[in-house]
Amino acid sequence: MAFQRYASYYDAFYQGKDYQAECDFIETILQRFAQRPARRILDLGCGTGGHSIPLALRGYRMTGVDRSAEMISRARRKATEAGAQIEFQVGDLRSLNLGAKFDCALAMFAVISYQTSNEDLLAAFHTARRHLHPGGLFIFDTWFGPSVLTVRPARREKAFESEGRRVVRVAEPSLDLNRHIVEVAYTVRCYQGQELVEEVHELHRVRFLFVPEVELLCRIAGLELVHYCPFMELDRPPGEEDWNVAWIVRAP
Repeated sequence: MAFQRYASYYDAFYQGKDYQAECDFIETILQRFAQRPARRILDLGCGTGGHSIPLALRGYRMTGVDRSAEMISRARRKATEAGAQIEFQVGDLRSLNLGAKFDCALAMFAVISYQTSNEDLLAAFHTARRHLHPGGLFIFDTWFGPSVLTVRPARREKAFESEGRRVVRVAEPSLDLNRHIVEVAYTVRCYQGQELVEEVHELHRVRFLFVPEVELLCRIAGLELVHYCPFMELDRPPGEEDWNVAWIVRAP
């Protein structure tokens, strides 16, 4: 996974993503499942601050971490423009150790699914556990195995405007059944009028997960799975059509 070039178009790709509604969902989870008031939140794989910034503006003390220096640079700039006080830093969620405890850890927008090996998944779970107060929550979302195998990944194309240019993104997925991974080859073409001015190619590998393996990862890492549901639908069990599932895990 290499987001260095992809990062320059990231916010344009997801300009229609409703981060405020997703933060409402996070707050509902905290109200229902938190055993202690959630004041300090660690945002693992924070990207350009899509969740960290609105949560900070709602009064939470946010720390955002991402592997991509370019993403963090953009997050800092956006936070400054929004008037949000957030500690952002470059770091790898597989080995991160801030020497601090939080009331909640987030890993949103399939960040955990980008940990494609068992070792990397477990390392990410250990990182969450290491940074949580007793009773703290780890909230994340992933691609859901039953849905991936039922619906199957398909080629997708999207076009939009970014800084006066037309950008076309093509996603070509391939399914690795044995490793529970979808490899998505992204091609991003940027046009000025009819002229192609930039073309970016990146390969993203995404792991899809099943309930028993999440339960096992939690058990090994010293965590407890307390709830899972379709993303943004807290009161319904996930089914074969629910590609994205939210998981709510607690530190005992």
